[in-house]
Amino acid sequence: MSVSLLLAGGAAVGVLYALGQGVVRLFAGATVGNGPRDRSGTVPIKGQRLVFGGALLWCAVMLTALCIAAWLQHPELSPLDGVQVGLCGGLDARHYLDLARWGYGAGEDGFAEQYLMIVFFPLWGWLLRPFALLGADLWLVGTVLAMLLTAAGSVLLYRCVWRLTGGDQITAAVACAVQLALPGSFFFVLPQTEALFYCLNFAFLDAMQRRRPGQAGLFGLLAALCRANGILLAGYAVAWMILALRRREKLRASCMLPAAGPAAGILVYLLLNWKVYGNAFQFTVYQQEHWHHSFCLFPQAIVNMCRYVDIETPLGIYIGLWTVAVILLEVLLFALAAHRLCPDWLLLGLAGILMMNGQTWLISAQRYALGMPALPGAAVTVVRGKVGRAILLAVLGVLWCVYFAAFVSHAPIY
Repeated sequence: MSVSLLLAGGAAVGVLYALGQGVVRLFAGATVGNGPRDRSGTVPIKGQRLVFGGALLWCAVMLTALCIAAWLQHPELSPLDGVQVGLCGGLDARHYLDLARWGYGAGEDGFAEQYLMIVFFPLWGWLLRPFALLGADLWLVGTVLAMLLTAAGSVLLYRCVWRLTGGDQITAAVACAVQLALPGSFFFVLPQTEALFYCLNFAFLDAMQRRRPGQAGLFGLLAALCRANGILLAGYAVAWMILALRRREKLRASCMLPAAGPAAGILVYLLLNWKVYGNAFQFTVYQQEHWHHSFCLFPQAIVNMCRYVDIETPLGIYIGLWTVAVILLEVLLFALAAHRLCPDWLLLGLAGILMMNGQTWLISAQRYALGMPALPGAAVTVVRGKVGRAILLAVLGVLWCVYFAAFVSHAPIY
């Protein structure tokens, strides 16, 4: 039996184990975590301000590092232009900016590849559209918005983990540090969807904890219009309702809104496909034809990416080895957290693994990890104590530096 099959089989066993634990604890009405039994306390304002300032400062540091790297390679360009042209020319950012300028279409309005823009969800483009009409520098505007959204998302993460842990400010702050120290977090300062999706995910979870179903439904709708995995929030809402029922909580009709919002967002996106192309699933056609991308079971993705593992080439390291390592570490983390993390968060994390890593051509696993809201909560659940968390952050810091150095050296990181 090949190593790839052993790794894929081991990962599948890990997911099934954690999934089983999550389902059993869900229907048992597990009392660990942020279930309906909790009431939203007053999250310390000072802690939220510190997190916002710290996240914004870290974003400034990451942007500065990108600008310096770009300037060293392209001294003839301004720092931001160097980042845009020299470092990020092959990323999705340019597609989102084109979408903001030209919208969806068959190529008759803007440029030759306009027909492909339908594979990108609309919310980020819609958010930037007014600035495009005003003739603003979309890269600059998108960068500023991304930094502010990252800081806001970090505050919301802090609030969620603070409630999740019964008011533990240190653990909540560490969760934010883990999220921002993940290799690839520099994508948070680029005009892509990572920062917006990060903020919307935790806005949804924060609204759920505060018993604001209408707000949760709205944030869920927006998250699903931002990225496909926003639909997973609907599953989280269903799990939350099951916990409530198992704990004999009284639910109102409005409790359906958090589940309906993400579903409505996906429906709007499918209607956009139908309106532009006459096929609600046209995006899947272009993903397959242009990027050779389709969905599969995540163990198959591990087998596929193992074929590229090679420690002597950038492709083998960052497309092969790094991708496989990311998937396996995610599975291990949630398997270890299966007994401790509240079941609704656990199932949300596992759903993220299955959906985001279940792709035939998985070249962005590390970036996708930024959009898994349960991940930092699982990390601080598994790794406890000052020493353990210091080691965790130190290891993440080293990996961040390695990944950043590879990115600015034009390794195949997307």
